[in-house]
Amino acid sequence: METANKGGFNRVNHVGITVANLEKSIVFYEALTGTKVSNVDEIGGSRMARVQGLDKTLIKYANLQLNNLNIDILEYVEPVPSKASYKNNQISAMHLCFEVDDMDAALKRLKAIGIEPEGEPIIFEKEDGLKSGFGTVVAYFQDPDGTNLELIAPQGPFKRKGK
Repeated sequence: METANKGGFNRVNHVGITVANLEKSIVFYEALTGTKVSNVDEIGGSRMARVQGLDKTLIKYANLQLNNLNIDILEYVEPVPSKASYKNNQISAMHLCFEVDDMDAALKRLKAIGIEPEGEPIIFEKEDGLKSGFGTVVAYFQDPDGTNLELIAPQGPFKRKGK
């Protein structure tokens, strides 16, 4: 049934991550993903402010293009940003999850760039209350500004079709 695709909500273009320091975050996300940013620019003015529900805005940003998703790294100059802090269990908290084929290699990469997971990775088992997806491995970590990030080596229903 095609009704689920009406309106065009069947693809995601990008996720935006607001950061304290664009240059520092470019270094982090390039090291994490092994991909160089494709564009660094800035945008602002009254039209951009209005579309975001702000009085004024100036944003320095970089675009990082991954195979299936772009990451916009955003540093707000105006208005002066405040720091949000979310735990994964808080309503409206979001996280970005990177799909990996080899969790051990991904964790070594994290450690190589100075990032420690928030806890030991777990492998989904029946005791976790799941009915399927056994063997999926997940780990959580944060970027330098505290953005919630996840690694997943998916199995069963967590694997996307065609993978």
